[in-house]
Amino acid sequence: MRLLILRQTSIFGQPARPGDVVEVNDRDARLLIGSGKAEAVPTAPAAVVVQDLEPVKRKPRQRRAKSHGIA
Repeated sequence: MRLLILRQTSIFGQPARPGDVVEVNDRDARLLIGSGKAEAVPTAPAAVVVQDLEPVKRKPRQRRAKSHGIA
């Protein structure tokens, strides 16, 4: 069954990102659809566009000052 991935997940140990169209067996398809991570795609789509999303750049974490109980 063909699925359109809605939320990032892992299928057979491979990452699947939102917007990807993947082919999986019926059992895995029901699991992904039921958990809201994918939706079924018609068997003959007019055009499938797959975009590779750029990774999210995060800001470095700021360290908190250590007080060690001294006021």
